Amino acid sequence: MATDELSSKLSRRLQIEEGAEDPVAVDVPEHQNGSEEKPSTANADSELGAKLLRRGELNEGQGEPSQPSMKVFNPYTEFKEFSRKQIKDMEKMFKMYDAGKDNYIDLMQLKLMMEKLGAHRLTPA
Repeated sequence: MATDELSSKLSRRLQIEEGAEDPVAVDVPEHQNGSEEKPSTANADSELGAKLLRRGELNEGQGEPSQPSMKVFNPYTEFKEFSRKQIKDMEKMFKMYDAGKDNYIDLMQLKLMMEKLGAHRLTPA
């Protein structure tokens, strides 16, 4: 459901950017006290628009790719609710299911991991 909504928004935004469709203003109802509230998706739309614009510039060769952040991630200070042993066990499990050894688990790897760890028993039959 959310994927369909996202894909329709992305395709509409691309059509607007290509000039195939005119943007339509969305009326936001005013509250009783007279203050206006932004729609909850306004921030996400602007962020998505900025990312799409950046991606378009990169694809056209106009923008320069930015270097990834060199910020060091320390799981022991980031997740204080877990003990060092628990974090080590989670890292070991992650590395076991990271088939590409690229420090990312894609959707199929995640699905396999969840099936092996018993998540399929949690879903309704």
